[in-house]
Amino acid sequence: MDKKILIITADNLGLSKEQIDYPDIEILKFPVVVNDKEYRGSNEYTAQWLNEKYLKEKVVAKTTSIVKGELIEVVEKNKDKYDLIIHVVMSSVMSAATFVIAKNVKEMYENTIPIINIDSRQVLSGVGNVLLGVIDIIKKNDNIDDIIKLSQEPVQNTFNYFVMADLNYLYRGGRIGKAKALMGSVLRITPILGLMGDDKEGQIIPLGKGRTFKQVNSQIIELIKTKMAEKPATVIKRLNIVGFGDNKDAFSDLEEKLKTIPCDDFIIGKADFVSAVYCGPKSYTIAITI
Repeated sequence: MDKKILIITADNLGLSKEQIDYPDIEILKFPVVVNDKEYRGSNEYTAQWLNEKYLKEKVVAKTTSIVKGELIEVVEKNKDKYDLIIHVVMSSVMSAATFVIAKNVKEMYENTIPIINIDSRQVLSGVGNVLLGVIDIIKKNDNIDDIIKLSQEPVQNTFNYFVMADLNYLYRGGRIGKAKALMGSVLRITPILGLMGDDKEGQIIPLGKGRTFKQVNSQIIELIKTKMAEKPATVIKRLNIVGFGDNKDAFSDLEEKLKTIPCDDFIIGKADFVSAVYCGPKSYTIAITI
């Protein structure tokens, strides 16, 4: 790799900084609004901190888009140090405002430094999987056209599964309607939701449900096997499972089940502050790239 390439992304990856094997990276922080007060992820304000707030104080939390001025600041301080900037952005369907900001900043600097905006079509650990896939690509390629073309492979082949103990957090955060949130509560079921990289609509969709977490975990394994057969693929390239540390039996059960599927890169990720906003307590996510 001859070109010097900077990656920009945000802190909704389901990964720790140490799990990202690329030194030239800037990670923006999404603003999180909890009961009308703004916070940013830190050693103090974590996923666990927010989940405790949810349980003890019944707070309402939402995220806003990345701050345009902060993105400009990152580009401005790095524009003379690098040949290319790649911005891995969360799903443009889930956060149209964030993608518009990324697009506007790209246009601002079009005569200064080339910027590639990659719509990951994902949220949470799915964005992290796409990011790691893009890093794999740029370690082997520095041609801009090749990077743009090849980056669609991890985008289209990343599939995200969410186990949500309570859909009300998605509803309060504006991600689903009230009827869907009530359905899970009334029926006392645990739903499986998904965000599929090969779905051009880019919507969160229902994939299954169960009365117990073990039932749900078994369904996830079958969903993953079905997706692998559909591709077809015999091995998962990368898998990232992320939990919040408050549903250890269910998480461990799924981890053991997942280990029965061949996988080149099995990651136990880190729950970030932003993830907790929409997942809530006892939830966990699994992102795979085939």
